[in-house]
Amino acid sequence: MSSEYVITTDAAGFAADVIAASHERPVLVDFWAEWCGPCKSVAPVLDSLADEFDGELVVAKVDTDIEQELAQSYGIRSLPTMLLFRNGEPVEQIIGAQPGTEIRRLIERFLPRPGDDLVDAASALMDLGDLSAAEQKLREALTEDANNYAIHQLLAEVLIRQGAYSAAEQLIATLPINVATDSTFEQINAQLSLARQLSPGVDRPVLEERLADPEDVEARFQLSVMQAVDGEFEPALEALLDLIVTQRDWNKGAIHKLILDIFTAMGLDDPRVKVFRTRLARTLN
Repeated sequence: MSSEYVITTDAAGFAADVIAASHERPVLVDFWAEWCGPCKSVAPVLDSLADEFDGELVVAKVDTDIEQELAQSYGIRSLPTMLLFRNGEPVEQIIGAQPGTEIRRLIERFLPRPGDDLVDAASALMDLGDLSAAEQKLREALTEDANNYAIHQLLAEVLIRQGAYSAAEQLIATLPINVATDSTFEQINAQLSLARQLSPGVDRPVLEERLADPEDVEARFQLSVMQAVDGEFEPALEALLDLIVTQRDWNKGAIHKLILDIFTAMGLDDPRVKVFRTRLARTLN
């Protein structure tokens, strides 16, 4: 271990070396073993990254042959596996001897950045429903850190929630293509896809009145789109699952596509997605 920012830890020291330390800076825990060839190949990469970040990151090495219970407690099943801890919790997992550029990219997301205070303030305003003030804070944050794409992601969400779909699309269009199509923007792109399916001038009370006509599939479809855009995912999916039973081929399979877009907008790790995906499979079969 050539870097002063690479340490060895064990079960006794883990709480201090990793959990507590990660409240101050990211800690990358490298679960390795002496017999593991890929572990040895990734070790100098981690040393180099620790030096590169110059104290903003600590690499903590855990020998899994010695610390078997510790490895098992974190579900380590293959080597090398790296867990990135921040604020006392594992926030990223890296399996295998990944290239340094990929490991760096994951770490950088959790390093302190200029404008973090503004982003925190914007998040609090979003929770309070003050989207206009949140937007202002995020735009200020972008002037301080224009290359922090997490700010772009949050700003796009605020714009979508305000109904400013064109502005959100323009914002994403300014991003490098590899960023705009990255998995971190999947939910944003799915939300925009939902918004594009809203008919111009659509009015919710009018749609709800049209539900009296059981043959008005368009009204049911549009109301579900509107609910999903507003974050009312469950009622939208309930209505669509009922609708797809008799209208599977309506508008070239638009109902099925809308359901899948809603899954992505919710986030595929949302536990509700698994439940609704199972129900969809049963309905289609």
